[in-house]
Amino acid sequence: MPDPTVTDVFNQLVLANGKLEQVIVNTSLMANLNTSINAGAAATVGRLDMIAAINVESLKLQFHQTQQMDTMICMLEQISRNTCSMLNELAVQTRLQTQMAEDVATQTFIAKSANPEAALDLARHQELVAKIEECCPPERPRPPCDYVACAKPDPAKEPVIPKIPKQDTQPRPEG
Repeated sequence: MPDPTVTDVFNQLVLANGKLEQVIVNTSLMANLNTSINAGAAATVGRLDMIAAINVESLKLQFHQTQQMDTMICMLEQISRNTCSMLNELAVQTRLQTQMAEDVATQTFIAKSANPEAALDLARHQELVAKIEECCPPERPRPPCDYVACAKPDPAKEPVIPKIPKQDTQPRPEG
């Protein structure tokens, strides 16, 4: 192989310089690509953080609704227990009152027939009692049921949902 000439060396240097410029351009492109990847990763993390914040607010509302449902279940249990108890008592009272009405009617007929003068005295006495009660009514008995309200959760707070940034619709310059 013949010895290289100055021109050959010069041509090789020009070729090497061209390759070096390509490496510099590629390094610059890699830096731009790296910057774009980092920016994309940061935007993705930001959006994931936003989704996590929305999920937290959603769970708070679900917990609040669970508390409300617990309150409703408590109220429904009270209603069903009271209704069942009242039906049982009504059945007993209906049988007793039916029998008592028959007995009272029989006793009243016998008493009035046997003692007409006593029946007249009773009517006068009832009239006097009615006048007294008009002025001074008797004390009413307390009702058998006192309503006890179930515990209620505080109203739900408005969720704090992060603002979603607008999408960048402009194409990014390459280079």
